[in-house]
Amino acid sequence: MSRKRIDSSEVGLTPRTVTRRDALRILIGAGMCAVLSPVIARAATTQEKLDAAQLSYDEAQSKLDQIGQEYSAIADQLSQTQAQVGDLSSQIDAKQAEIEQKQTEIDAKQAEVEAKQQQLGDRMCSAYKSGGSSVLDILLSSATFEELTSNIYYLDKISAADQAMISEVKDLKAELERQKSSLETEKAELESQKSELETLQAQQEQQLEEAQAKQAEAQDLVSNLSSEVKELMAQRDAELLAAQQAAEEAARREEERRKAAAAANKNNGSSGGSSSGGSGSGGSQTITGNGSLAAVQSAAYSVPSPGSGLCAAWVTRVFAAAGLNVGGGNACDMYNWYCYTSVSNIQPGMIVACPSAPYSSAAVIYGHVGIYLGNNTVRDNASGRLRTSSLSAWVSEYSVTSTVRCGWLGGVALS
Repeated sequence: MSRKRIDSSEVGLTPRTVTRRDALRILIGAGMCAVLSPVIARAATTQEKLDAAQLSYDEAQSKLDQIGQEYSAIADQLSQTQAQVGDLSSQIDAKQAEIEQKQTEIDAKQAEVEAKQQQLGDRMCSAYKSGGSSVLDILLSSATFEELTSNIYYLDKISAADQAMISEVKDLKAELERQKSSLETEKAELESQKSELETLQAQQEQQLEEAQAKQAEAQDLVSNLSSEVKELMAQRDAELLAAQQAAEEAARREEERRKAAAAANKNNGSSGGSSSGGSGSGGSQTITGNGSLAAVQSAAYSVPSPGSGLCAAWVTRVFAAAGLNVGGGNACDMYNWYCYTSVSNIQPGMIVACPSAPYSSAAVIYGHVGIYLGNNTVRDNASGRLRTSSLSAWVSEYSVTSTVRCGWLGGVALS
């Protein structure tokens, strides 16, 4: 039986199907807004249930395959046993035919012996009734001594021939009886073997029935687990879709907030601490507030890693620990929303990011982000491990496939 692993393509979603990019965006993408945390938590729980159900399904499928192999082996053994029983039945029938043939020959020889014995008996009875005068008459009727001798000789020959014939018939009958006994012994051995094989056949048929019952039970379990896995997939994908939609809505609101702030700042005719972009996007960043650089620098060394692939989430938590509820989105979002200048204009406390990096599937889609702490030092969460790198090394590493830029997270300048 072939083994099949269930995948998400078997489960349809409406109104929109969750793609692999969508799943990576939700599960691997960093810096999700706080409002999405319950949704992500539910998705993770559902994923754990799905993983457990998939594992159970795989184990049940493996057991079903094993039972199928056992069933096939028993069926093959039963087929061989049935063939042996049939062969022995044919041999027994052949032996029975030989026995019946020998019995026919024995009966014929028995009749011949009885006929000879009857013939001799008739002679003796006739001689007794005549008082033996026939033999005496033959002897007394001999005219010469030579004739007498000849008559005695022939009488002896006749008697000896009769006795020899009877003896030969008895010997042949005895040989036939011996052959018959040998055939009956062989037949008995064959019947014994047949009986043993019939017992084995009955046992194998019982084992086959038990294997069929186990197979049916295992198949039911696999079918039920398959349904459970599909239901969990549908639930997980629905949660991922909801989380994605919430993320897109949060991004839309953030973009509207940023545009509104820029428009308000423009209407007031104020440049309000703007820093002009270098070789980045060519625009400028609107400063909407101020924060403590020292608090961010301290938090960058105290906030632990939230896990692999969550570089933006770590950055958001560092700023939150420093009392600044800014950020949100993944590294690519932070790059597009807040990084407006080249690293030649970088200041301590700015984030530094790239929109894509060739170091993992998540990095290709979501990029990477870190915090510049000053003194040529960048702190980031890479593959679930916090590290400290020189700015030049960091830029060299992450500018392979895209341009590295920097800016104030959330438009909040640090001092």
